[in-house]
Amino acid sequence: MSFVKFLPETVVKRLQNSWLEYRKIGLYYADLYNETPVMKEALNRLPPQVLVERDRRKAIAFDCNVKKIYLPENLWSDLEKDKIYTDQVEGVMQQVEKEFEIRRQFRE
Repeated sequence: MSFVKFLPETVVKRLQNSWLEYRKIGLYYADLYNETPVMKEALNRLPPQVLVERDRRKAIAFDCNVKKIYLPENLWSDLEKDKIYTDQVEGVMQQVEKEFEIRRQFRE
């Protein structure tokens, strides 16, 4: 059982803001995934607009990293949008993994 459920919402929000450094440079959690063959195929299957937004987030994050700064708090990535995007990417990745497994079994 998670102890986070017992904390007040303001404390949880403050902890999320301090622990989730990737949000401070505008990234979503799924933007941090390593680019494996499964991830590359999953990215190919996403709509073009989603990929454009991902590339923009990565460019902003790279710029922030080079300058050693964080974005203003009003530009941090939104937790709800992060969850939606991450769920979308993970769903496509699971589908691709299943297809890759079927191909491996077929080759054996």
